[in-house]
Amino acid sequence: MKKYRVKVNGKVYEVELEAVEEVKGSIEAPKAAAPVAAAPAAGDQNILAPIGGKVLDIKVKVGDKVNKGDTVVIIEAMKLENEVKSAFSGTVKDVKVTKGAMVQNKDVLIVLG
Repeated sequence: MKKYRVKVNGKVYEVELEAVEEVKGSIEAPKAAAPVAAAPAAGDQNILAPIGGKVLDIKVKVGDKVNKGDTVVIIEAMKLENEVKSAFSGTVKDVKVTKGAMVQNKDVLIVLG
């Protein structure tokens, strides 16, 4: 049994590890495919997810007028509710997500026309 001290975000933890069997090799993490954001049509603006998480609420629907700074979606990430605000003014042309959906950083949430 070996004891180690690990520092995570400034806090020190003491852990004990026991080697069960040593095996030579390497560990490769699977490579995730990068999300592909659809290119907006001429004049359209995409509102992208600023963080990955679960969509808790969608505050707009197709046809709604949105002003710059309006909250359009709420995403839960790490037990925190994050308001996604529009960086543009326009009319909602398409809602690309649904309540309860999991989104990744930079996924398209709303398309404004």
